[in-house]
Amino acid sequence: MTDYLVFAAALLIDVLAIVTLLLAERRRPTATLAWLFAIIFLPFVGLFFFILIGRTRAVRIAGRSATVAQLLETFEERHGVHAKAGEPRAQAIEPRTQSLLALGRRLTGLPACDGNRAEILLNAAATYRSIISAIEAATDHIHVQFYIIQPDETGRALRDRLARRAREGVKVRVVTDAIGSVDLPANFWNPVVEAGGEVATFRPVWRLLRRFRRRDRVDFRDHRKIVIADGKVGFTGGINVGREYLGLDPAHGRWRDTHIRIAGPAVLMLQVAFASSWMRATDDLLDDARYFPDPETEPDSPAIVQVVDSGPDLAWSPISHFFSQAISHARERVWITSPYFIPSTAVEEALIGAALRGIDVRLLLPARSDSLLVTLASRTYYSMLLEAGVRIFHYERGFLHAKTMVVDDWVGTVGSANMDMRSFHLNFELNAFVYGARFVDQLAGQMLDDLRHAAEVRQKEHERRNFLLRLACAGARLASPLL
Repeated sequence: MTDYLVFAAALLIDVLAIVTLLLAERRRPTATLAWLFAIIFLPFVGLFFFILIGRTRAVRIAGRSATVAQLLETFEERHGVHAKAGEPRAQAIEPRTQSLLALGRRLTGLPACDGNRAEILLNAAATYRSIISAIEAATDHIHVQFYIIQPDETGRALRDRLARRAREGVKVRVVTDAIGSVDLPANFWNPVVEAGGEVATFRPVWRLLRRFRRRDRVDFRDHRKIVIADGKVGFTGGINVGREYLGLDPAHGRWRDTHIRIAGPAVLMLQVAFASSWMRATDDLLDDARYFPDPETEPDSPAIVQVVDSGPDLAWSPISHFFSQAISHARERVWITSPYFIPSTAVEEALIGAALRGIDVRLLLPARSDSLLVTLASRTYYSMLLEAGVRIFHYERGFLHAKTMVVDDWVGTVGSANMDMRSFHLNFELNAFVYGARFVDQLAGQMLDDLRHAAEVRQKEHERRNFLLRLACAGARLASPLL
């Protein structure tokens, strides 16, 4: 009898937890169902993980929206940064560009900027060379943020270079993610700190209990990659710091990735994004005018650049919205590369709608991934896309990690966001969207080169997969809202 009462009480607690913690929250129906299955069929384990990583929204860590608004207001008061940053004039741009610029401003608070030079950096070697050049040329400050910095020869070289620049009087700040850079020893950054630099970690493990009490999820991670030198040159994209990104890790082999170098007014928006990340990690507001110098426009082939940051502390999912709207405006082509593919409903429907309209829609995904669960789940999206006319390719020349998209000759993007639910809803991400045929053609040209090393997925072959594989894929898809 006692055992029965204990079981009944436990069941009642579990049911109440489902009602109060899950159904009371506004979330996507697919995510609700996934958590319902987990909590019902794994009652206590499922409930534990829901409390740990199941909340729909981050608490507004350090007041992100207020922080961005305060920064922009401060800059405008000091030297009219909005006007000097060259916000594009509506009469000079086409309607669909106006539409996306307005969407980005509404979603993130960050204005688009004209008069920039945007340079595509292919793979880690070219990216590291360009970043090193900017670090060496800096005279006032260097801001560095990566999701992953490995304690290998690549990470140590970056650390030692930053320590030397700090000793030379340049203000150095570094932000890493506690989970992404979990392999860093506790004393790794001592040379930088001893030289006068500052180092912060986003959500260290020892703070997790405090975050838990604040109703915050443990798995909200800062996935951004940003480097800024003097507020004049900035970098972002998909490349972290480690020997694997150079293709030197046998477990991954050849590594295919893309980064972007930006010079011009848009670097100030990268600086705002870095300042918000720094605020989340340290509670310190970087609002000194030295970090936001009067921007200089680039005279040769200037481009409009829109920095779109995203995170679970925002009411919307900016990057997901931006992807779906850009795809919906396509007239000729939509070409996407991503290492992980678990699209939101809006993005999936936009891709299907574009293909049904006769748009050339191509997805370039890795033939093999570093996440079996994500790979299996992503395959379940293929059938509908292939039937609609989307062409899907598997990159076979190593591991594809680039996160890019081109739409017509109109807009291209490089950033940290994968085409998956984690990037859309759970991570802090950042993408740079560049408007201009020159940039887009270069990005599209690189994808064409990558397609030479890819095999196209045929619908008939995809449908002939054996039953056990299809079953495994279907099971993985149940967890896709959580990936």
